[in-house]
This record gives sequence, structure tokens and C-alpha cells, in this order.
Amino acid sequence: MSFIIPGLAGFFGVLVMTFFLRRARYLHLPESQMVRAVGSLVTRNYETSLVPGTAIHFGIGTLFGYGYSILLSTTPMTGGNPLIIIALCSFMGLVHGLIVTLFLVIAVAQNHPLERFKSLTPEDMASHVISHLAYGATVGFFLTGLPTIMG
Repeated sequence: MSFIIPGLAGFFGVLVMTFFLRRARYLHLPESQMVRAVGSLVTRNYETSLVPGTAIHFGIGTLFGYGYSILLSTTPMTGGNPLIIIALCSFMGLVHGLIVTLFLVIAVAQNHPLERFKSLTPEDMASHVISHLAYGATVGFFLTGLPTIMG
């Protein structure tokens, strides 16, 4: 597998994840301002949080594409079946989402510098888990599809 493919898969995964976070109302969940929440951890200001939040969100999401690829390479046998790879990455996304949600509740929400990000509802948590599941499925899809496309 090419070195660039997991990074691209992670990047596209972040695009889909961000769509799910921002358009969660279509799933009857609250929209998440996760990019702004992450950015305001750095800037301590909501108004100036979009650029650093976007850079951090996409940078970490791209790196996680490599992490998913490494974890996927440790599986004993996927047989190269794209559906198995997508299912495994979706499961990784689900677990990833649960861990991130716990981290958000325990560490970030309690210590965030801005009052608007200090509380999370169960609906907020659900939107984070669903968006991470979508991230994993997207990463799996691109890990299987990009090698074919890129040759």
C-alpha cells in the first residue's frame, strides 16, 4: 500500500465526519461545533477558533488514517475483501468514537475555557459516536478503493 493512501483516506474521513457533525440535525441530533471547540482550546476565544480548529481537526484526522491502516494490517486475514475492511474500519470508528466521547465528557467539557463547551448532552455524545463511525467507514472505503484508482 502506498504511503499516501492512508493519509488521503484519513483526510476524506475527516470531510465526512465533519459533514456528519455539522449536519447532525438531519439525524435529529444537535449540530456539533467540534472544530470550534478544539480551536478555542488553543485560542481561548470563539471568534478566532475556526482556522486553528480546522487545522488541528484535519491534521489529527489525517494521522488517524495511518493509525487505522496500521491496525488493519495487524488483522490475521481480511482476504482483501473490501466489505470486511470497511466493516473493520467502521468498528474501529465506533470504538474510536466511544473513547473520544468519554474523553470529551471527562477531560474537555469539565476544563474547557469557554462556557458554551462545558456541557455535553447525550445527543451531543451520540452525534460524536455516529460521526466517528462514519469516519471509520469512509477510511475503510478509501483504503480499499484508492489503491485501485491510483494504480
